Amino acid sequence: MIRAVLLLSYTVFAGVFTVTALRAVSTELEDGTAVMELLGNVRVTDGEITVTSDRATIYETAQIAEFHDNVHVNHDSITATGAFLSYSRPTGYLQIIGNAVLNDGESTLRADRITWFRFMNKATALGAVVMTGEWLGEVTGEYALYDGERGSLFVTSEPELRRIEGGDSLTITAQRLEFFLDDDRAEAQGDALLRMPSREFTAVAEYLLYFGEDERLELIGAPVIEAPEGTMNGDWMEVLLKNGDLSALRIEGNARGLLSRDDSTTVDFASQRAFFGFIPGNETELDSLHLSGTAVLNAVTSGVERTEANTITAEDIILRFEAGEMERVTAWGTVRGTYSWSGEFRD
Repeated sequence: MIRAVLLLSYTVFAGVFTVTALRAVSTELEDGTAVMELLGNVRVTDGEITVTSDRATIYETAQIAEFHDNVHVNHDSITATGAFLSYSRPTGYLQIIGNAVLNDGESTLRADRITWFRFMNKATALGAVVMTGEWLGEVTGEYALYDGERGSLFVTSEPELRRIEGGDSLTITAQRLEFFLDDDRAEAQGDALLRMPSREFTAVAEYLLYFGEDERLELIGAPVIEAPEGTMNGDWMEVLLKNGDLSALRIEGNARGLLSRDDSTTVDFASQRAFFGFIPGNETELDSLHLSGTAVLNAVTSGVERTEANTITAEDIILRFEAGEMERVTAWGTVRGTYSWSGEFRD
């Protein structure tokens, strides 16, 4: 065994690595393995990746380096930090442990442990995963896979997306979340649930697509929406937002709904398609409802004196609302209707 202690005020070479440090101990093991221990203001580079830390161990023959305490990594536009780093130059494998952070210039990934496969342009994150980005908002979970070739982040184990839209928080949870960062798109798979708490708005479906830049959502697989306006369901839904407020809702296939406009009026409908228009604002109001394709509308108004029921069937029915109240109903195409009332007038 050969040991040499160096006080480095200059650059030295350790195999493929160029290193500087305040103190170095060079050792050759019995099997011929060359090991260099570095301490204080450590800086190591292989010409592509540069790492700084408080101390490090270089295995020159294997081209492996381990770094401890205050670890900082730089590679092109990518930076990383953590408490410990293991780097294998031949395989391009980097594992960061302890308050691990990986930043690509557009988004930041945090976790207990991040493994970066440089040559494959992939990274995995494990434990208390948090990813943030300009359009992404904040994504949390327990496991994540970043795929640079696909430009995607796949999150499992209690994944959640949280964004602030127009002062309102928007959250999406599911069994799996996948984000396509270049397309500003997210996909929620399995028991997808969207919430907008201040709007008392929830949407559930088996599959949900979120287009962040367009402020648009698609719900597929038994979608159901619940809002102050009522409950709606169908085969496929599209939700449009404007600055975080509900702007429009479209339902395709077996559209059904029950609307409660006030304490005394309820409206239920059935049609092949339905389109809701809203007036965005502090309190988003329903502006219109267009039903098409064998539409059936049933409106019931209950009062102290009597209860009135109006049923209309037609190919198309349009309802107009004013200040949240139904103002006008227009129907065309094989229109039929019934009207009934029950109760007693009071003097």
